[in-house]
Amino acid sequence: MNGQRTQTASGSQEGSAFEQSHPSGSARTGTSTKIVISGASGDLGRRVTKQLQGHAGIDLTLVTRTPQRLAERQAEGLAVRRGDYSEPDSLDAAFAGGDVLFLISGLNLGRRIPEHRHAIAAAKTAGIRHIVYTSVGGVQPNNPALSAKDHLQTELDLRESGLAFTFLRNHLYAEIVSNIWIAPAALTGRLELATGDGSLSPVGKADIARSAAAVLSDVNRHEGAVYDITGPELLTVAQIAQIGSEVYGVPITYAPVSQEERLAFFDSTGMPRTYDPTMPPSADGHMWASDELVSADVSQAEDYQAILTHHVNQLTGRAPESLRSVMERVRAVPYDLIGATAQ
Repeated sequence: MNGQRTQTASGSQEGSAFEQSHPSGSARTGTSTKIVISGASGDLGRRVTKQLQGHAGIDLTLVTRTPQRLAERQAEGLAVRRGDYSEPDSLDAAFAGGDVLFLISGLNLGRRIPEHRHAIAAAKTAGIRHIVYTSVGGVQPNNPALSAKDHLQTELDLRESGLAFTFLRNHLYAEIVSNIWIAPAALTGRLELATGDGSLSPVGKADIARSAAAVLSDVNRHEGAVYDITGPELLTVAQIAQIGSEVYGVPITYAPVSQEERLAFFDSTGMPRTYDPTMPPSADGHMWASDELVSADVSQAEDYQAILTHHVNQLTGRAPESLRSVMERVRAVPYDLIGATAQ
């Protein structure tokens, strides 16, 4: 059964702007809230750290597989600990003393579910009471996207864990649409995807980080909430191509292709079709396989991503940045250099 195009005004619980909410709803009333950010050396972790660092009533612990990447934060007085989702024993010590865990999801299909289970178990051992989890847009049992199936299982695991939870279902990064989809298409004049006539609502990384910071700063107000973090517009890929044409000043035509044509393109790049847990990671640490990427295209074609909400505005007090604005801001920056200092 296909997804349906929806526009949602509110989540399971109404959020509040970060500036207005902090720190009245801390996990420990009258004391500082000890927030553990796992995956803290990645882009989202860095952005959220920047949002929360220095605010009264918040005590941050940063957990990463690579503590040396956070040497600057450690020099500023933040606690930095090594923890790896694939090494359960490392997580027990890394999460110790925390009240709230910001569980930034792992990257690798097929490994996410057991790795997230390790993190949930370690959080319970450490006495953490609330987990804020970064899920993905369009999570439901029939969504064909392979990554969505992983995230659905982790959501179910958290619901059964006995811990308080909040889900942030982050939709497709506007920066990916800008610099992974449109930038190459501007060179060829064609945007070829297996996304059919489906719609999506790309959201900027800065808006995702601000939304997460708002929830983390006042977690009690968001207990049990499920937020779809979207941009301000529901767009077809043809409309996205038109925006790209206007920003780049060149004609870009959206040319829908079949799943097999899309897979053949990835074959030509040398990318394996099927995920293998033993395959070597790419330079960015992700273990890419084309079946995951094409299943995401199909999910969009069947409108599982056709969701538009006002949750960013409700959580942060600011409307989300438009795709056009993001594209104009980052078009000249290589995707892997769009980091926490970008905004």
